[in-house]
Parts: sequence; C-alpha cells; structure tokens
Amino acid sequence: MDEQVWLARMREAEESLYHVACAILTSETDRRDAMQETALRAWEHRRSLRNEAYFKTWATRIAINVCRDIMRKNRRVMPVEGLPERPAPELPSELHLTIEGLPERLRLPLVLYYLEGFSVEETARALGLPEGTVKFRLHQARKALRVELDGEEAHAV
Repeated sequence: MDEQVWLARMREAEESLYHVACAILTSETDRRDAMQETALRAWEHRRSLRNEAYFKTWATRIAINVCRDIMRKNRRVMPVEGLPERPAPELPSELHLTIEGLPERLRLPLVLYYLEGFSVEETARALGLPEGTVKFRLHQARKALRVELDGEEAHAV
C-alpha cells in the first residue's frame, strides 16, 4: 500500500477510530495521543495488513491496543480534579451516560457495531473475539441498556 492510499484510508477511518478511543479513554489528551500513536503504528506495520479490504478493522484493532496501553500507563497516575468530562457524542445525553456506564467488554462491541456500523464479523476481528462472543456481548449490552433506561423511566413516572 503506497503512502497516498494509506493516507486516504486513514482519513476515512479517522472518525471511527476516534469513537473507539472515546469508548475506552476518558481524557481528551489521551484520545489525541491514541489517535497519533495509532496512525504511527499503522504506518509502521502497514505491510502486515494481508487484505486491504479489512483496513478499517485492522486499524481499529491497533487503536484498541494503543488505548489499552495508555490505560495501563495511566493506572499509576492520580486523576486531576476539575478536568472536563468526555464530550457527549451525537446521542441523547441519557443514552450516552448509560453507554458510558457499561463495562468496556460490553461498551466496545456496542460502539463498533451500532455507532460505527461494523458487522459482527468485523467487530469480532477488531476485538480478537469469536463471532458468537460478540453476539452474546451485544445481547448483554442491549439488555443492560434496556434495564437501565426502563428503570429510569419507571422512576420518572
């Protein structure tokens, strides 16, 4: 893959990769670092991509690994009070907060499948999981969202 094609593919995947970073990292600075590191690693390892049709899935896997590396590095760092929270994506705030409350193992497949439009197969590849596991986690995530959202509506009535 030459440089121009690689740049075009990265630009196409950029928004999706940012949403993945948002699903994993809370700090905007960490998200930006993750985006840069993802681009660097993808460029350095571009020859490992076997099929260009899976570029977005391949880049998403790199982004997930980069974000997890950043999380591990930050575990020893005490968060500073007063930092702004995550900016809300284009979702109703109640739904966004509920999705944020899910554990990463449920949140990440949900973001990739529903918000980024990945297929179950692509989500499984990106997460390094069997398709059946992705389907089950999507089911669990939907169930958890339904319980949380219906529970809040029941209290409001």
